[in-house]
Amino acid sequence: MGALRDEHHNGWLMPSGHYPAAVYDDEWVDEETIPVPSPAKIVSLRPTGFEAARTVGEHIRASTPVVMDLTEMNEAEAKRMVDFASGLIFGTRGGIERIARRVFLLTPADVEVMVIDRPLDETGFYNQS
Repeated sequence: MGALRDEHHNGWLMPSGHYPAAVYDDEWVDEETIPVPSPAKIVSLRPTGFEAARTVGEHIRASTPVVMDLTEMNEAEAKRMVDFASGLIFGTRGGIERIARRVFLLTPADVEVMVIDRPLDETGFYNQS
């Protein structure tokens, strides 16, 4: 067991295991009354045709982010889908990020995406300097 630094005496103390217990004046809250946030959900779609546009739109309208992988679509249909998604995102004040070739992340207005665009160093980790 490691020693703890005693800030008052500038020395080292060994943990004794005897610590005062916290005292609360509040009553215990029943766990059932504490609201539990629902788990975040992201939908991943790999459409083969433009008919999937409705599904994409329904998920964005329901505030669910969508990863849209267009690699299975021909070029003309993929362009049409990107045009649809761009209009959808503009109309709902959401966001769109290209995350790979022909793969896009569509987010509703209440979702913020943080893009970290820093080069990797030789070891594969982000360069911290």
